[in-house]
Amino acid sequence: MNLPFMDIFKDWAKDYDTTVEGHDEQYHEVFIGYEQMLDEVALHVEGTVLEFGVGTGNLSNRILKGHPLIAIEPSPEMRKIAVEKLGIDVLEGDFLRYPDLSNVATVVSSYAFHHLTDSEKATAIGQYVEGWEHPKFVLLDTMFESPAARQDIIDWATSKGYSDLVEDLNREYYPYTSTIRSMLEANGYNVTMTQKNKFVWLVIATK
Repeated sequence: MNLPFMDIFKDWAKDYDTTVEGHDEQYHEVFIGYEQMLDEVALHVEGTVLEFGVGTGNLSNRILKGHPLIAIEPSPEMRKIAVEKLGIDVLEGDFLRYPDLSNVATVVSSYAFHHLTDSEKATAIGQYVEGWEHPKFVLLDTMFESPAARQDIIDWATSKGYSDLVEDLNREYYPYTSTIRSMLEANGYNVTMTQKNKFVWLVIATK
C-alpha cells in the first residue's frame, strides 16, 4: 500500500469518528447511512474474520459481537484509538503485508480498499485466495460505475466548493465496479454489488 497515505491517517485519526457521523459537510454524503451500512456488512461475515484497515474500530466492534476477529491497521494513530475502543490487539500491517495467518473464513474491509492501486488490489485478492480456502469477501467502499459517473461526482463536488473532497477523489484509487467484479470473478467468485449511497457500494463475493 502506498505509504504516503500514512500522513493522511496521522492527521485524520482524531477527527475520523466525527467525520463519519456526518459533521464534515464535504464528506456528509460519503457517509450517509454509515451506521446501517456497517450493520449490514457485519451480517454478511462468516467464521473467523480478517479485517483490513480497521481504522478506529467501528466495523470491528460489530464483528466482535459474533465472530473471532483478526484486526489489521497500518496507522499507529488509528490503531491506538481502535485498541482503546475494542480492548483487543490490533496488528500492524496492510492489505499486502500482514502476519502469517490461518483459518480465515471472511476477508472484510470498509472505506479502505481504495488505498490500493488496481494492480495492488488484484495482487491482494490473489494472495488471500492462495492463502486461505475460499475466503468470502465483503467490501464496502467508494466505487464508480463508469468514468462518466466518476466525473459527474467530481463535477458535483466542485460545484459545491468541496475542494478537500475533490482533492481526495483525484488522489485516491477509487475503482470502477466492473474492475472489482472482474478481479473477483477471475478468482472463481460469484459477485453481488449493491449501491448504498451516492458514493459507496457493498460487494459480497462467495465461492
